[in-house]
Amino acid sequence: TSLGVLALESFAAAAALLLGLFCYDAFFVFKSDVMLTVATQIEAPAKFLWAAVGAGADAGGRYPFSVLGLGDVVVPGAFVGLLRELDKEQGRAGGGSVEEAREASYFQVGLGAYAAGLLSTFAANYLTKSGQPALVYIVPSLLLSAVATAASRGELPSLLEFESPRAAAAKASRDAWREEKKREREEKRRT
Repeated sequence: TSLGVLALESFAAAAALLLGLFCYDAFFVFKSDVMLTVATQIEAPAKFLWAAVGAGADAGGRYPFSVLGLGDVVVPGAFVGLLRELDKEQGRAGGGSVEEAREASYFQVGLGAYAAGLLSTFAANYLTKSGQPALVYIVPSLLLSAVATAASRGELPSLLEFESPRAAAAKASRDAWREEKKREREEKRRT
């Protein structure tokens, strides 16, 4: 699956990617017809379709479907997966105390925020009767909910600095490789 291939390794990188996609989505929906053309004229397994509310045989020339792109699911899903990694690192993966069980995990907050962002997208789509850039609604809900949760717990620095265990292992491996190459160069200079 796409979520199995895409893994975000740090909160900072994930936030930067989401913010970049936020701008990209907003620009290409509001300032260009690129997204509308892709959504309505290209038939590929990279989008989800469902009947637009109020659109039927009398759609009046409008595209009769609401469209959710694969990127509106995969990248936010990878971000929610990163929040799950954060929960694991902080010992919130289950089996904790009763107090911890009452406190929502970052994963739960992120999942709720994604649902709220989608509902906002659907509401805007219905109210405006036009296509909406889903990431314009999803990205703020994800980032603001994660930051607000961390701030309310006094964990904001650890959220902003979070790197997954895979990222830490990759960094250690890269540093060891660089050190080895440095030693090899020094040995060659001596000979």
